[in-house]
Amino acid sequence: MEQLYGDFDASYNELQGWIAAMREYVPGTVIELQTRPYYGPDDQLQLGKRIFHRMFWTFAPCVRAFPHCKPFVQVDGTWLYGKYTQILLIAVAQDGNRNVLPIAFAIVDKENMESWEFFLTNLRRYVISNDNICIISDRGKGLIAAIRRSGVPWRSVYCIRHIAANFIRDYKNANWKRQFVKIGKRLPYPFNISF
Repeated sequence: MEQLYGDFDASYNELQGWIAAMREYVPGTVIELQTRPYYGPDDQLQLGKRIFHRMFWTFAPCVRAFPHCKPFVQVDGTWLYGKYTQILLIAVAQDGNRNVLPIAFAIVDKENMESWEFFLTNLRRYVISNDNICIISDRGKGLIAAIRRSGVPWRSVYCIRHIAANFIRDYKNANWKRQFVKIGKRLPYPFNISF
């Protein structure tokens, strides 16, 4: 892997080049990069050196397509693996033909209120101008706090897949599981569940 893609440190050092290339070759690409001051091993501030903190990005075709989607946006985060274990946040929408459209991404250090606020602020600034949006999520504390703090009147509801996964994990009764899945299959898409 290292021979093909380089090591983790080298990849981070190439981030500015990637950002420049995306802006040049994918016009309309929006990238918000935040860095922090770098402190060396002796805890001394290293002037002129910065380290990655978090980054948001979206692409112009996604921004242009979003107004033609249903007024639902699903947001979630997943751990990245390797030397640096940040979290990838993603927002997706769905068009009238049930096609899933990824609309925004971010890499953050933690899935907390500050990270979600960074993501939602940029999502609002660059992608979603409509107030009549329903956010579908696992309703984590950090996300809910960020939505409330933003003052944007987006509604927030639980993702049915998270409810189903928690139900199946917590209740071992096979008949209950069958009934739950049966009910879930009668829900309208995208809310139906199947396992």
